[in-house]
This record gives sequence, C-alpha cells and structure tokens, in this order.
Amino acid sequence: MKMALIDSSKSGNFKLTGSVVIATLIGFFVIIFAANGIMAYLAVQSFSGVQTEKPYENGLAFNRDIERARAQDAQGWHVDEAITRKETGDVMLTIRITDSIQKPISGVTVDTLLKSPTDSHKDCFLEVTEQSAGVYAGATQCGAGQWDIDMRALKNGDIVYHSINRIILH
Repeated sequence: MKMALIDSSKSGNFKLTGSVVIATLIGFFVIIFAANGIMAYLAVQSFSGVQTEKPYENGLAFNRDIERARAQDAQGWHVDEAITRKETGDVMLTIRITDSIQKPISGVTVDTLLKSPTDSHKDCFLEVTEQSAGVYAGATQCGAGQWDIDMRALKNGDIVYHSINRIILH
C-alpha cells in the first residue's frame, strides 16, 4: 500500500490566525448589513406604505364612512364597470349606473381614477362623460398590471356613490 506524503513546505506562507478569523467575520457582517441597508432603502423609496394622506383623521371619521356606506346601500344603485383596451393602447372604461328598478341614473358627475396599488405616481385620471342615459365612458393611457378603479358619482357636489374595485389590465 502506498501512502501519499504531504509536503508542508510547499503549501505557502498562509497561516490562519485569530486576526484573520476576526477580520473575515467582521467583513462578512459588514457585507450583510450593507446589503440589508440597500434593500431597506430601495424598499422605502419605491413604496412608502402610505395609503392615505391623513390616517389619524380618517380613522376618526370611520363611523361617518360606515353611515355613508349604509346610505349608499339603501339607495339600491347598481354600477357595472367594463374596461377594455383599444387598438391604440388606450384604456376605455364604460360605467352603467341604474337604480333599484334598473332605471338609468342620469345627471351625475362621475370622477374616476385608475390607481396603482404600489405607486401613486402612476395613477391615471379618466375624464368620464355621460354617453347616454345612465352610461358614462372615458379613456386614458395606462400600462398593464393591477389597478384600482376609484369611482365616485357626485350630485350637486355631494358624493352619492363611491366604489373601489381591483382589476388587471393586459
């Protein structure tokens, strides 16, 4: 049986000492903390997490919002939204508003916003106009992805209907 002999004189001058170990550990953790810091910075810069500008005041107004929702349900309106992409790339939104007996609701002002769930800078306002009795439509340019349709129907300046619905545009 042959045995291999290791010649330690040819292995170089490297010696694993305490200072090399501590420098390696410190370097490792510096890299980890730097990577975590960069990731945290980029996360906060790309999405602040803010859904509303005045969260405390909106929280205090929560009961008022519940009463508005009950009043909205009591009026019995039905709102159907249809969204399509035209050949030009524009997004076409059609809204049909009817009352509890399916009679079209005319004469309301409809404010519509396509809101990006992750970046408010990408929000797209739709100028919606009444096309026929109870049918409102508008177009805008928005990219593909998830969007929230924030639709408000106003009569004499008061919000009479409000809804937010999540959609996916292709």
